[in-house]
Amino acid sequence: MLLRVASRLLAKAERSNDPRSTRLRLDQRELPELHGQVHAEAVGRVELLLRELCSTGWVRLILAPEREFAGFVDRKPQLELMDFDALAAWAGFARLADHWQRRLAAHLEQHWVDSSDGGKRSLIDYLSRSPLSALSTVPTDEAARCLHELRELCLSGAAMPLREASARVFHGRSKVLDARDELLRLLGATHGQFWEAPIQLLIDVPAFFDEALFIENLVTFERMADARAPEWQHSLLIYAAGFKGSAKRLRHRGGCRVYLRTAMTGTLSVDPPSARGLALVSDWLFDRADLPVRFFGDLDYAGMQILASLREVFPDAMAWQPGYADLLTVLASGGGHVPGAANKERQADPETTGCAYADEVLLTALRGAGRFVDQEAFGAELR
Repeated sequence: MLLRVASRLLAKAERSNDPRSTRLRLDQRELPELHGQVHAEAVGRVELLLRELCSTGWVRLILAPEREFAGFVDRKPQLELMDFDALAAWAGFARLADHWQRRLAAHLEQHWVDSSDGGKRSLIDYLSRSPLSALSTVPTDEAARCLHELRELCLSGAAMPLREASARVFHGRSKVLDARDELLRLLGATHGQFWEAPIQLLIDVPAFFDEALFIENLVTFERMADARAPEWQHSLLIYAAGFKGSAKRLRHRGGCRVYLRTAMTGTLSVDPPSARGLALVSDWLFDRADLPVRFFGDLDYAGMQILASLREVFPDAMAWQPGYADLLTVLASGGGHVPGAANKERQADPETTGCAYADEVLLTALRGAGRFVDQEAFGAELR
């Protein structure tokens, strides 16, 4: 049973773009031994075997939060892959990708033509180091043909979004070229020829603003935009979907699109921002005009990592104290949740963010409490 489940998990990981985050739901199809049991002892035995497998560190058991009268099956168990190589060695799992990669390298060695010295060798070496696992389900000659078409596209000088280029060359697969800058360079792409989709910033602009406040979660952004309290009355509110707000292209006109949030009554917007206000947003974001930057997100390690990343784009960015002070109150009163209750146990302590308040107050509180608080707990009086 365990060998079968392990093989299914490993096979799913091979098909995934990110094997490190692969999970397998232990439902009726994947683990029938766990379902439909009339004796609790049978369920307990399966659970014990799963936990013994997890004790190796190769996989991790994920369970829904505990509820009254909820048994092991009711908690919708999943297995998460932690160490592909170790689990594969134990299960005797034959990697399809390894066989396919060797066949692709042999095919390229025989058929790939490159006019530059060492070009073919560099390509094969790259693919050995960083296999295109997403193509392992297609024949090697077809994969080689895709690579040839990609080289032709690179050398043509045609410019387009990266995922459009991937979909065009790899038969509709838009994510094959994500994080493949070296491959594109080896195939002749020029700097800037292919680009990632622009970051979308949703903003709420008050009549006057004296700071830019990035907000991690959309629910909190909407509530704060609807109910402006004195603490953020003059804040330019920005929602940038978490880590995307820290990308370098955020401050380039071609890498960012700004969308305006307006309240609507009937067909007319209420108090639309002035042209002057929008011009000030542009001056700050793209022309580097001075404006204090603050960040407010979940009180957890991922939120602190977002702040650290944001400071790479806005070096003076700081944690927004009014919001985090509210979440600290929740934490101090025993509120919040342990990381495992919200699938956050893999979050890593960033150690330092560069913001004194975050490093000396927020991270210290998180380490001491061993619990996190979601941003949506902020401002209960606004609800």
